[in-house]
Amino acid sequence: MAIQTQALLHVSLVTDQLDRLEAFYQDVFGARTLKRLDLDSERFAAGVGVPGATAVTVHLLVPGAEVVLELTQYRAVHPAAPGAPANAVGWRHIAFRVPDLAAAAKELADRGVPVVGEGPVVVDRPAAAAGTGFLYLRDPDGNIVELIQPPAPATTPEGDQA
Repeated sequence: MAIQTQALLHVSLVTDQLDRLEAFYQDVFGARTLKRLDLDSERFAAGVGVPGATAVTVHLLVPGAEVVLELTQYRAVHPAAPGAPANAVGWRHIAFRVPDLAAAAKELADRGVPVVGEGPVVVDRPAAAAGTGFLYLRDPDGNIVELIQPPAPATTPEGDQA
């Protein structure tokens, strides 16, 4: 029997520079900080399985999103492989739907945020994804962020949506 769930609450990124990453998501995506938590109890350390672990966490809400982006800075971090390629095993990116991918790409260029690959690109197949535009970028910690613009709904010759 599957575990019954009610909602996806948050996606978490661990960073060694919390203020820098929080500012990036606020500045680039208009994220609003919902709360900041100082996690310094023995129960927290026991729960994450790291003896003595303490951390600071912020919860950000990007306009239009229902899932919170959780950024956490542990006081003692374990080194990771920042900038892992898109095909590396494990959680690899977060994605935001945007209404105008070309405008988003221009905004990124104006801010000096480089894209990964040749984005934006429009997918031509499979048929279920045809017309979807996307691009990848990296946040200051090297995490991949995907921007997606779904295809416009098909219309009939009379102008009605199909």
